Amino acid sequence: MGYSNVGILFKSYEALSEIQNYARQTEESGFNGGFWIAEAYHWFRQYGLEARGCFTALAAASMATRTIPIGLGITSPYMRHPTILASEAAGIDELSGGRFNMGIGVGKVGIEYLEYDIEKMKPVPVHQEAMDIMRKVFSGAQYSHKGKFFESSMPAYDRAGDGLRTDIPIYVGATGPFMQRLAGRSSNGMLLAGLTSPAFVKYAIGNMRAGAEKADRPLPADFPVGGVILAACSKDGKKAKEATRSYTGTYIVNKLRNIKNDTILAGSGLPSEAWDPFREAIANGTQDNVAHLVTDEMQRRFTVISGTPDECAEITQELIDAGLNLPMLEVVGDDEAMNLETIKLYGEEVMPQLKPAAGG
Repeated sequence: MGYSNVGILFKSYEALSEIQNYARQTEESGFNGGFWIAEAYHWFRQYGLEARGCFTALAAASMATRTIPIGLGITSPYMRHPTILASEAAGIDELSGGRFNMGIGVGKVGIEYLEYDIEKMKPVPVHQEAMDIMRKVFSGAQYSHKGKFFESSMPAYDRAGDGLRTDIPIYVGATGPFMQRLAGRSSNGMLLAGLTSPAFVKYAIGNMRAGAEKADRPLPADFPVGGVILAACSKDGKKAKEATRSYTGTYIVNKLRNIKNDTILAGSGLPSEAWDPFREAIANGTQDNVAHLVTDEMQRRFTVISGTPDECAEITQELIDAGLNLPMLEVVGDDEAMNLETIKLYGEEVMPQLKPAAGG
């Protein structure tokens, strides 16, 4: 039977017509983990890519599918008030017939444009307040919230009477240990950022479970742990590896320059000096041209899912065995045809080879 709780993810810089084609193929190929959109920012224009609104992209995906989950992984509560996030989420959930999973996280690349002092508006309490408000909005109950960062109040509304869900799941994008603990304490699922490894998955799950235990919250064995993994699958393994190389370089630069999370890089098992050429590129202003610095070994150590179907199956299985029960493939290819090929080939030849983690 294989393991089909795998998702497909695209950033919202893709053309909306292509997003619909990718979502349709995701459903046809049996990806029960669903179709996900990550919010893209105008920062991506430096790579020749144009951002679309993430909720518009989700609406397009919702209308192209009928049964699979539709997810946002992620947008940031620093950019939209939680009541606005809740309204957008409620709209997508209604449009999709109750299939939506909401994902929030810092989105550090996106919020660097904003006049927030992230030292004063610490991510954990900001996200906790955002989740509290969103859940109150979803419930339809009357409420008044006056917190440290946000204020809002609403009269009651009978959402259930309108056939609307009152408990839309909220996933937390968690790169660092404090957000991972928050995910275990308060979220409906944890999403790990791009570039990961089995070692980092285990590290994150340890933090997630510690947060849950401290809150005296029992987590089910199948509590969603998702991770965004670059992916390209082709009968021509070399072609697939080349497709993911520049994106891997972009993620490495992002970890070094924006997120500054050494634990992710260390999880690869490579020494710190392996990243010196990337640090030098950042210092020299050539960080947008680092693909040539990315070796096949780096991609393999970060379990970038690229290569032949057999290679992709081996890499994905390592992540599942480490506890990643919702691998989310960020499909990257040279064009729409190659992206569709990855989705179709992965569904046909990779997922049937996958198995649930032992004891999972």
